[in-house]
Amino acid sequence: MFSYPERLIIALMVALVFAGVTLIAADASPLVSPPLTEGEIGCEVCHADFMESWQSGPHGQATADPIFNEAWEAQGKPGACLVCHTTGYDPATGTWEQDGIACEACHGPIPEDHPTNPTPINRSPVLCGTCHSDMRFGWENWEISAHYQRDMTCINCHDPHQATLKSVDPTKGDDVDKASQLCQKCHTEYSQDHTHTIHGQSNVSCSDCHLTVVEIDTPAHTIQDHSFQATLASCNTCHADQIHSNEETAITTPKHPEVQNSSVVVTSEPVPVSPLGFAGLAGLIGLAAGTVLAPWLDEKYRKLNKKVSHKDE
Repeated sequence: MFSYPERLIIALMVALVFAGVTLIAADASPLVSPPLTEGEIGCEVCHADFMESWQSGPHGQATADPIFNEAWEAQGKPGACLVCHTTGYDPATGTWEQDGIACEACHGPIPEDHPTNPTPINRSPVLCGTCHSDMRFGWENWEISAHYQRDMTCINCHDPHQATLKSVDPTKGDDVDKASQLCQKCHTEYSQDHTHTIHGQSNVSCSDCHLTVVEIDTPAHTIQDHSFQATLASCNTCHADQIHSNEETAITTPKHPEVQNSSVVVTSEPVPVSPLGFAGLAGLIGLAAGTVLAPWLDEKYRKLNKKVSHKDE
């Protein structure tokens, strides 16, 4: 039996263990504060390169874009436009948190302990489709494309911050034709063949045929056909003067073609027939007969052998 001092020492040891475990658990579970906004945390402090490309791109200029403002004012400044041209738009008050498509629009609320806890990244095309749909993007064309069927996402080709193609930098004066370099990363074989064609030698790019602009009623928005299928409309852009007219493609064969007269020539002697044909036919008949008679001949041969054996005995 433990003495009183021994019991006291054991009790103190257990108390110290419990206290230590409690302190460790409390340290590992800090108080959860509300997520910060990008303005409070200052994204540009750590992400200066991203911020610079974002500010000069379509996402950063979504509210300040003069083309947008002109079209928006012409339509009576509808609030529906601000859902995608601002961040945190409240239709009840007609106010918004930030101009343009800010960081939080795609990354969500920034964790309070960021950068220890990374900001969430949603790479799904569904996120982009929140705004890039209907008159702003041919989503139904994208769904039937080979790219979509192979689980490719928008950011495979597009820079989400600069909102441009990854191989095209508008700040450096790059033309959209430079997009072909991006296609060549996957379509190597096609790009090699294209180089030696008339199209390749004439500097016709992939986007000229496979990413045509779809005609829509709203001039403020342009939609590229993201099915990536080359259509007759693509050919007409350059070959309109070479396309046949309706008259040229009409059937020119007369309904009642002229009957051509033919005559039969009768020779005085019959043309000799090669014996090889008869020999081949006879060989085929013999092959069939041998196949049918083989079992019967085998049985007769066995019976004959038995009779010979009995006589010898």
